[in-house]
Amino acid sequence: MTAPYLIPPLARWLGCQRIDLAECASTNDEAGRLARAGARHGTIVVANAQTAGRGRDGRTWQSPPGMGLYLSAILRPPLPLSDVPPMTLAIGIGLCDAARATGAAVTLKWPNDLLVDGKKLAGVLVESQSQGGKLEAVVIGIGVNITGRLPAEVAASAVTLEDAADSEIDREAFIAAVLAQVEHWVDRYVAMGLEEIIPAWQDRMALGLRARATIDGTLLTGIVSGLDDDGALLLLGDDGALHRVRSGDVAIVEVIGPTVAAEPQRASC
Repeated sequence: MTAPYLIPPLARWLGCQRIDLAECASTNDEAGRLARAGARHGTIVVANAQTAGRGRDGRTWQSPPGMGLYLSAILRPPLPLSDVPPMTLAIGIGLCDAARATGAAVTLKWPNDLLVDGKKLAGVLVESQSQGGKLEAVVIGIGVNITGRLPAEVAASAVTLEDAADSEIDREAFIAAVLAQVEHWVDRYVAMGLEEIIPAWQDRMALGLRARATIDGTLLTGIVSGLDDDGALLLLGDDGALHRVRSGDVAIVEVIGPTVAAEPQRASC
């Protein structure tokens, strides 16, 4: 059983301005529009439902009313554009820790999906805005299945937080935990870099996964084996070689063992 992680104090800057919507097409689209209009660092958009929610690679994110957390945040970190993609690992860690604090046995799938026993609980979509090669803003979208009966098309491959934690989830308390944890890990990444993030991500990674990825146009399958020092996924291929996955989709083919370590170590805060 995965031990809950400590929740830092309430967020200081993430959620400094909050916009609540009954419904929108996509919170990332709303946050992107606000970012271009000059919204401040830490502004968040929270919707009760999305009609066109999306995940990575343009996939649809099912967003029924009242069933999930659909949240996007505007960040203006002092980073070059090239340092934005690895920040997604830090965001995933924060979201994972907030979910673990409910008692759910949550793990990470590269780069920042949350899993429970191989089923998807949550995902993160990161989109950048730049001008003249300079980073203007980062919009991070967070989707978490919290409660209710999942749509039929995803019921076999997804899970809700209430089912994973076997308890009722206070949505506002969970939002506060997400903001605190994501802020905490983004701040760590900005201050200390990727070398601070990789060990923490690997401590929370899903174990025992056989996955499929496309590398340089070649479809490969193998065992998920951790991260390289630049945040790339290491895949021990069926050919016996260790491959680096830098971008693209990684699909779970099979869960071949326990996805959570028997005695996980508590992360330092």
